[in-house]
Amino acid sequence: MTDDFIDNMFADLDDFYPGSKRKRKEAPKKEEVTNIAWDLNPTKRTLPNGKDVEMFTIGALANALNRPIITLRKWIKEGHLPSSPYRLPTTKNRYGGDHQGKRLYSRAMVEAAIELFAHAGVLTTKRIDWSKHKGLSNDLLSTWNKIRENETTI
Repeated sequence: MTDDFIDNMFADLDDFYPGSKRKRKEAPKKEEVTNIAWDLNPTKRTLPNGKDVEMFTIGALANALNRPIITLRKWIKEGHLPSSPYRLPTTKNRYGGDHQGKRLYSRAMVEAAIELFAHAGVLTTKRIDWSKHKGLSNDLLSTWNKIRENETTI
């Protein structure tokens, strides 16, 4: 006999609740979402030098990097990700307090971030150990500074 007796005894163990004849519900299969179209909703903004640039919010950058928005905010706060070079003006809320404007990133900045994260091999990883990828922050900062210089020069 090629089948193991013990394996046959416990083969349907996962099909039923323990001590019951009621079957378990099958767990829904999670579909892995990759390559979400991050560039669906660009907004055209005119820079002070008169150039029109496609801008994206932090949500689009988060989609491009396969991360939640809160993670990017935390990375910015901790200094792992450079702060946004473009931001909408601060407005007053109904209680008179300041409300920060949205963070904006140009198309070139988002594409550069995707390329640098992919080159570092962290675009598809679940967690990033920033102690091993300190160069990524510096590379991203220098690349974004170059892009901003090109966009803001007359």
